[in-house]
Amino acid sequence: MKDFITEAWLRANHTLSEGAEIHLPADSRLTPSARELLESRHLRIKFLDEQGSLFVDDEQQQPQPVHGLTSSDTHPEACCELCRQAVTKKPDAMTHLTADKMVAKSDPRLGFRAALDGTIALAVWLQIELAEPWQPWLADIRSRLGNIMRADAMDEPLAAQSIVGLNEDELHRLSHQPLRYLDHDHLVPEASHGRDAALLNLLRTKVRETETLAAQAFISRHFDVQRPDILQALNRLSSAVYVMMILCVAKHPLTVAQMQQRLGGER
Repeated sequence: MKDFITEAWLRANHTLSEGAEIHLPADSRLTPSARELLESRHLRIKFLDEQGSLFVDDEQQQPQPVHGLTSSDTHPEACCELCRQAVTKKPDAMTHLTADKMVAKSDPRLGFRAALDGTIALAVWLQIELAEPWQPWLADIRSRLGNIMRADAMDEPLAAQSIVGLNEDELHRLSHQPLRYLDHDHLVPEASHGRDAALLNLLRTKVRETETLAAQAFISRHFDVQRPDILQALNRLSSAVYVMMILCVAKHPLTVAQMQQRLGGER
């Protein structure tokens, strides 16, 4: 008999931040209230089996195998972006930009993706290295990075997503006026701030590097911006990690609820 996942279990084991993706055991099923909760938060649900394969439910709630990034169960024919001809055998100097388009590996969009891949790797490492208070933040940051990767690879708009319940505008305000909202002024990183702040600073700088490479890929020499959603999302992720750093060094760090109360009091 398959185990049922309840709303209480979801709340205890996942951050459930708007727009995130969560993986659940393949042999589990959702109770009606659990499914309603996930749908209300616009969460992408995938089921993971012991072999690492991912599945999504079809209209009859039957599991169907899908690609981990694209969530697709099909493999469309890929064509060269330059000559528009089908690529039957992938040369070493080319790779997929989207499922149906191949480009040279010198394409700046691939440089952006490589940096994004490295940022995801660092976020996952910090999920292992840092203590429990930072786990909800890092889980949402990892999810947001994955959604950016998916939006780029699928050439889809990037949906809104909060980090521990803080939206992009709130993260921007917190990071730009920390003394006002967090009771601690701006930081210049130094060793005295401690290990956690130093590790988070690595992630912050990696996000900034990724944002810069995204700008090179998506802003033309005439300043036409192709993916403002991705650029803004990366900028706000940098803000989120900077807020985490400040909370690390503050003598009396605020909770998320306290930050939201201060932010909400000025609306």
